Amino acid sequence: MQVCIQDIDRDKYQESKDPYEGFVPVLFYLCPSCSQKRTLLFGEYMNQRLLLRLPHRQMVFTFPKALRGFFRYHPTLFGEIARQLYAMIATFYNAAAACKVHSAAVIAYASAGEFARFNPHLHAIVLEGGFDPAGRFVHIPQLDLARLSQHFRASMVSFFLERELINQRLACNMLQWDHSGFSVDGSVRIPAGSSRTREALAQYIARAPVSLCKLVVEDHAATVLYHTAYNPYFRTNRKLFRAADFIAELLHHLPDPRLRLILRYGLYSSRSHGTWRRKPYLVRLAPEGWRQDQAMQDGLRIGVVDTQYAELSVSSRESRSAWARLIAKVYEADPLLCRRCGSPMRIVAVITEPQQVRKIPVT
Repeated sequence: MQVCIQDIDRDKYQESKDPYEGFVPVLFYLCPSCSQKRTLLFGEYMNQRLLLRLPHRQMVFTFPKALRGFFRYHPTLFGEIARQLYAMIATFYNAAAACKVHSAAVIAYASAGEFARFNPHLHAIVLEGGFDPAGRFVHIPQLDLARLSQHFRASMVSFFLERELINQRLACNMLQWDHSGFSVDGSVRIPAGSSRTREALAQYIARAPVSLCKLVVEDHAATVLYHTAYNPYFRTNRKLFRAADFIAELLHHLPDPRLRLILRYGLYSSRSHGTWRRKPYLVRLAPEGWRQDQAMQDGLRIGVVDTQYAELSVSSRESRSAWARLIAKVYEADPLLCRRCGSPMRIVAVITEPQQVRKIPVT
């Protein structure tokens, strides 16, 4: 079937006169070190300060090929669609609970499929249920994914039609396709007490488009070999790119510097998150890191705080040791342990002057 999509107004997306304008803030997305640090810190934040100690579920929303191209030129589509998805999940929860419940979700945008192919889709970590007006948690472990997928298809077709990105003919055809390309997967569950799974899935939804572990660069041939597990769609487990072609493919995944790739809704939104301390039923289920932050804030407010931390904020204290913790996670080697005797070391001074650094003997 030949699909005709209306032309996109490219006048809104002319290149800037300054070729580097807006490029530096997103360079971290292609830097393995910066991107991995961001991923690990996000996983820690989700596990220790955001996700309630309740069961969650990972949901993945995918789109048909006919609509994927619009995500290249309309960076605001993700935020609008994410709001609709959370409203849709909330509607299903309210129907299942037979009352209005206050739930929560974190929704992330991912643009890359296998072999760096442009395949926009959404990952969501969704609370399995919600709190009723009395503060009681209503657990909803199962959702009718078939009905949810149908509703997802109908709402997305209507969404793109209202914005005049597709015409009426294509919209009618998409609603009748046996294999529409719209899908909702909710097979991965996160138990309430599984801290490790919670952090691992949070890292997964914030990961970079490609992994260095899957790439082999042949400098002499100017090629990049991308290898992975066998993919039934491509019927292979490797793909060879010319270096220039691979860079061009990778640049499709650079986010707009003004675009937020991860959004929070419901109890996890910034506004609701700031009111948790006024709700005892949330304080009891809050993660340990959030409770420690509240205790520190209370201590600072009444003037009772450890003197060694008196001039440091919570974030600055954590950032002081974050580098060592992240290195230990990535390389499985603790940089604060002596390589000779294995004893713990402590930071005595930070030397940044090149002349002084050269005087230090390297062993």
